Amino acid sequence: MNELSPKEIYEQKKKEKLVSEKKSEQFGKFKKILIWLIAVLVIGGGIYWFTKRSQEKAASIKIYAIEIPDQGRNHINVGATHPDYNSNPPTSGWHYEDWETKGVYKEQQPDEGLIHNLEHGYIWISYRFDTAPEIIKQLESFYGFGKKIIVEPRKENDNTIALVAWGWLDKFDPESGDSLNETELKRIQDFIDAYINQGPEPNAP
Repeated sequence: MNELSPKEIYEQKKKEKLVSEKKSEQFGKFKKILIWLIAVLVIGGGIYWFTKRSQEKAASIKIYAIEIPDQGRNHINVGATHPDYNSNPPTSGWHYEDWETKGVYKEQQPDEGLIHNLEHGYIWISYRFDTAPEIIKQLESFYGFGKKIIVEPRKENDNTIALVAWGWLDKFDPESGDSLNETELKRIQDFIDAYINQGPEPNAP
């Protein structure tokens, strides 16, 4: 049996090393491709899941609101006169430079201040003064700390409840005069989900 010379042994080991390195390089490329494929599948699956969930949620939402023509965003001084609003309650138009603090009010706040809140993406929930205590309690429960929601009584309401966002209005009388049913509660929550933070200045406080 012929023994390999030192030079031949060196050349053989060199070839084996090159083959090994090539295999490692190919495996590395395969590994990178596999990682990218997994990442694409995960991201694509996430996008698909999010889109499907959003579509399912949108399909479950029944919006009763009507769109009201935009009357602009002009500032006026407190107490100043201005043209009539095109809805009751108003959804846009002339308003004070200062906006109202988010939360629940037991006394009526000026429309002109609340319109500025709408500009910032708030939801304005108002009810007539003769509204049943249980309904008031249910309406107030929609406000959570930090949410851009204001709940207040309002004598000018021509329906028991009015839901207002910038350019959108929904108002109705509950089926029962004593409390809101599940459909009515969902109606309010759907309005909030659809229009909160949708004003011209959603990043404002």
